Amino acid sequence: MGGFINSQSDAEICEVLNKRFSDEVNTSGETYLNELRDFFKTEKLFDIHHHLHRVFHRLAISVTGGPSVPTNPNSRLRWFHLLKGGGSLPKAVSDAIRSQLTLILSDDGNPASAVDYVTFSTVHAETLTKAQFELFDNTDYTKLTSVNQLTPTPQYDANGKSYCALILRCNIDKALDDAPGEHDPPDSDGNVETGPIPFFKPKPAKKSTTNPVAKKSAKKAAKKASKKAAKKAGKKAAKKAGKK
Repeated sequence: MGGFINSQSDAEICEVLNKRFSDEVNTSGETYLNELRDFFKTEKLFDIHHHLHRVFHRLAISVTGGPSVPTNPNSRLRWFHLLKGGGSLPKAVSDAIRSQLTLILSDDGNPASAVDYVTFSTVHAETLTKAQFELFDNTDYTKLTSVNQLTPTPQYDANGKSYCALILRCNIDKALDDAPGEHDPPDSDGNVETGPIPFFKPKPAKKSTTNPVAKKSAKKAAKKASKKAAKKAGKKAAKKAGKK
């Protein structure tokens, strides 16, 4: 988190994750989420051999093209420390994160493996478990009956698209403890990493196919024709007035 909920750092963390797991089409012709699913076939990002803070860093730079997030270095270290398990994040939460994202990225035919996108958010609210953090997966807070579930719950938005929501709830609205001993970027997970997570930019907007020279000429011709018509109309009006 790195700051008061919802802080600027919280927003940056959620923004980069929302982009990486989005249905936005990139230059490869696939959505960011499906591109990540393809990568997941070669590297199981959320198994026990991967550290969450290292995976997050790799996911973030696959979107930004280099810089990790949050941009504030102290907040970034605090966030890494929390994901690493050195802070107050319960094991039940990290297990739920690993399990839910594994099912979302898998191609085993489970319901979550077919969702169009995933949303991430943080919220300051009471927790059922009374722990500082817990993971909730439903945007309808009136349906809060269980937390830290290992299986995500697919939902549908107003446009009929399917998605899963990962909501990190925190019952204490304060900054995380400083973590000066963390490495930035986090240490590599070694030979379990098969390479960088693909970085693709969104498809650029289509440029106008109109030739700028031809467009300028057409504009000039239209202006000339307009002047000619106005001049002709003026002469006609003057001639008519002279006959009266």
